[in-house]
Amino acid sequence: MRGFQQKIKDKITGFNAPLFISKAGSAHIFEAEALDRRIPFLNELQQIPGVSSIQAVAFKPLLLQSPRFNDTIQMANGQDSLVQRQDMQGLMLKGVDTQYDWSFVRSHLVKGRLPKKQNINEVLLSLENSNKLNINLNDEVSAYHIKQQPILKKLKVVGIYNTGFLEYDQKLVFGNLTLVQQMSDNGTKIALRPELDGKGQFLIKVEVEGDASNLLFDWGLGQDVYTAHRFTSLKDTTLTVYAYRYQNDGGRAALIDSAQIQVKAPGVLSYADLKLENGSPVCLIDGLEEQVFATQKGPLRFAFKDGTGTTRHFISGFEVGVRDFAQLAQTEKALKEAVEMRPVNQHLLQVSNIQDTEADLFAWLHFLDFNVLIIIFLMLLIGIINVGSAVLVLIVVRTSFVGLLKALGANNRSIRRIFLWQAAYLLGRGLLIGNSLALVLCWLQDRFALLKLDPAVYYLDAVPIDFSLWNFIFINVLTFGTCMIALLLPSRVVARISPIKAIKFQ
Repeated sequence: MRGFQQKIKDKITGFNAPLFISKAGSAHIFEAEALDRRIPFLNELQQIPGVSSIQAVAFKPLLLQSPRFNDTIQMANGQDSLVQRQDMQGLMLKGVDTQYDWSFVRSHLVKGRLPKKQNINEVLLSLENSNKLNINLNDEVSAYHIKQQPILKKLKVVGIYNTGFLEYDQKLVFGNLTLVQQMSDNGTKIALRPELDGKGQFLIKVEVEGDASNLLFDWGLGQDVYTAHRFTSLKDTTLTVYAYRYQNDGGRAALIDSAQIQVKAPGVLSYADLKLENGSPVCLIDGLEEQVFATQKGPLRFAFKDGTGTTRHFISGFEVGVRDFAQLAQTEKALKEAVEMRPVNQHLLQVSNIQDTEADLFAWLHFLDFNVLIIIFLMLLIGIINVGSAVLVLIVVRTSFVGLLKALGANNRSIRRIFLWQAAYLLGRGLLIGNSLALVLCWLQDRFALLKLDPAVYYLDAVPIDFSLWNFIFINVLTFGTCMIALLLPSRVVARISPIKAIKFQ
């Protein structure tokens, strides 16, 4: 039971740390609102006794689509038919940074390798989902996520893990933190783009991605609210704009991003020089880094250098590891005192306990303690009955011996002590044999996992063993002590034996 509880606890805390810092009001860590990771007192939190690590993570729901594969289905007439299938599965992508502790995932990696830091499109998939979606190692899969609109992302499966803990295996995909940040709408990012279908003028416009509140723009003449500039003519030039966010509390504006557009024109162009089709400019190249339009004098090129934005600063929260899970309550209390009620970027933080976010699982584990008490009670009851019966048999068989001792002057107490010593010998011998056999079986199970479990029911694929010397000593002392105390009652039969009758009738 202890081994089972410990293994399940290790797997829960392996997927998610015991404590989680997020924006206040978040119901679950998977649903946490975006948090700016630039917390000024983060180093202070790492000095709290009991805290072993603080790691930034982010979560993003997505739909993973399998590649097309052939499958056989049975028709109504009983014949098999070969069909092509392409399944989809809703999953949760967990993005981790370069400092993430991969030891838990690495120990359950069955194929491939961990994602590399420099390639953000590499992910780890569970064996359960790999089999469901017919995805193999090194396959490139399609992942759909919602940003401002549904977006398709190509991901490469470089590793497959299997923990046997289906509660998480069925829903978690591991990837790079930067990948999740790119797939989210958090933060603010700007870009400059031309609009050439204006009223006889060229328009260079700021496109804002993400949070557009309280923004000011500097086109070189100071901060203002203007999001575009109009030009009657264009020539070779480079235009740069800076984006600031006005802080209501401090009354100042902070620089958050910048973007640039480079114009290469064949001379000085007016809007009339553009080639039009159905009233719209003819676009020769329409890319993310460059756009080229046809003019009467030659191609008009726009090269873009978009801002990096503040997306990289936003996460779902911080996973906080603890040195001793038994001291989780004390560590949580100290962390809450250091975090809560301290505003960060105009919002408050909260500390979540894994025992609260996964209350059902931990309630189930705690309920197993009651099962342990029932099992120990039943085993002790059986032991008391068996040893008590053995003592009664010893006394009855040696009735004449008891009578002879009484006739020679022995009192009831000294005679009862003889039988209790005999019972202690039987108990000690039974405990020695039972413990020896138990230790051998536990070693075999721990080494070779002979007794298997159904992961769909128990979240483990084999019976776990957690040997504790103190538990081992405690249960033996408890058994021996309880049985010896219980034997005081059957040993009182000695007092009822009459020496005259015992010697007379043998």
